[in-house]
Amino acid sequence: MSDKKDDLVVVKDNHIINSSYKLTLVEQRIILGCISKIDSTEQFTEEDGFTIRVSEIKDLTTDENMKSLYNQIKQGTNRLYERSIKLNDDDTDVVRWIYRKRYNDDEGSVTLYFTKTVLPYLTQLKGNFTKYKLQYVSRFKSTHSIRIYELLVQWLSKGSREVEVDWLKKTLGVEDKYQRTNNFIGRVIKPSIEDINTHSNISVKYGTRKTGRRITHIQFEFDVKESSKKIGKSKFKGIGDKEVQRFCNENVSLTKGKTLDEVKMMMLKRD
Repeated sequence: MSDKKDDLVVVKDNHIINSSYKLTLVEQRIILGCISKIDSTEQFTEEDGFTIRVSEIKDLTTDENMKSLYNQIKQGTNRLYERSIKLNDDDTDVVRWIYRKRYNDDEGSVTLYFTKTVLPYLTQLKGNFTKYKLQYVSRFKSTHSIRIYELLVQWLSKGSREVEVDWLKKTLGVEDKYQRTNNFIGRVIKPSIEDINTHSNISVKYGTRKTGRRITHIQFEFDVKESSKKIGKSKFKGIGDKEVQRFCNENVSLTKGKTLDEVKMMMLKRD
């Protein structure tokens, strides 16, 4: 996989995106960085490790202090070994993200080995998954922004999503922190929406719905920003359907499981 920052892509099964877990911002960056190194169409085992260089994480953030970032990544890698994810709503299926981790001081890199329960949600994905460029979430200021962004781009083709407040709190791992809904909206939802609107490829608006006098649901409306749409269209201008089909026929093994945009990107790189 390419090491260019704009080519790093995160692909997750939607079941993981909708699961309940809590990671710090640094831990999220490490996890997502390693996930971006996985070819989601290929088969891997828990013996396979996935490595991200600290310099790559730096390129995706605004952190200018390399020494500070090294320390943060090292500490975050150690904490990840204890982090878990709840795969069921009733909390009966709680598993660790990783079973092994390695911080390579000489190379300045991190290698994660995902558990055999989590790995299938990241590999051999043929449907029911969400994909986005790592750079779209790399400058977020909060881990909640990343989680909410993923929950929204999962429904990007529809452009809207309504979720129960209690479900969203649990999914973000803050069900015990914000008892009052107004505090949850003010301290989690609003800053996350501002983060997403400022730094990502989508624009988001939100509203609320009441059941009786109580706010029970949050309604999101979102779309790809016009600037991102124009970039996408101009990038592939001149590549017709016949050319794409011919390229796929000539490169079956390379294009298998790839999206149309991914195939077109391969064609551009070839030229």
